[in-house]
Amino acid sequence: MISDNINRIKSEIPEQVTLVAVSKYQSLEDTQAVLDAGIYDLGESKVQDFIKKYEVLGDRPRWHFIGHLQKNKVKYIIGKTFLIHSVDSIELINVIERESKKQGIVTNVLLQLNLAREDSKSGIVIEDLDAVLKVLPRYQFVKVKGLMAMGPLIEDNDKIREIFVELKKIYDRIKEESVDDTIQMNYLSMGMTDDYTIAIEEGSNMIRVGRKIFS
Repeated sequence: MISDNINRIKSEIPEQVTLVAVSKYQSLEDTQAVLDAGIYDLGESKVQDFIKKYEVLGDRPRWHFIGHLQKNKVKYIIGKTFLIHSVDSIELINVIERESKKQGIVTNVLLQLNLAREDSKSGIVIEDLDAVLKVLPRYQFVKVKGLMAMGPLIEDNDKIREIFVELKKIYDRIKEESVDDTIQMNYLSMGMTDDYTIAIEEGSNMIRVGRKIFS
C-alpha cells in the first residue's frame, strides 16, 4: 500500500522535485516501508519521536525536521538532520549556531515564512525578513539553504496559489541578491498533501507529503 502510494505520487511530480515523506506519528514499521520503497527523505516534527526513530534507523534516511522547534530541544537534533525546515527567528538561529559550534559542524536550515499571517502557524513575517537576512552572514555554523512555508488552511485554491507565488518571488529575489555563501537558495519547500500540485506549478522543488503516503 505505502509503496503503491509513493509510486503514484512520484509519477505525478517532476524528477527535480524532492519528495519528503512526513513520517511523524507513523510507526517504525511504516517508516521503514517508506525507505524500502526508495524514499530516503523523512520529515519529523516532534523531537522525542524523531530521536526514537533515529536511534533505530540512524543516518540511513535524510532527516528533515519540519515542526516547530523549541530552543531547549535544539541540542538533541544537531548533527542528525539533513535540513531543519522550521527556523523562524534570530533567537532560534543563535541557539542552532551555538550547539553546532560545540560539535564543530555546520547545520543546514530553511527559513520558515508565515505569509498567510495565520496565528496557528510559526514563521517570519515579511516585514521582518530583511532584518533576518542582514545578520545571517555573521554565522559560521548555520547555513540557510532556502525557504519553507505552509499554504493557508482554506479550500480556496486561488488564495493558496497567491501565497505560493509570493513565496517564489521572495525566493528568487534572495537568490538574485545574495552574495554570501551563508545564504543559498537551493530548496523551496512548499506544498503538502492537499496542495502540492499547486506548489509545484508555482516553483516548489521540495514537497512534504504524509497522509497521501500513509493512508
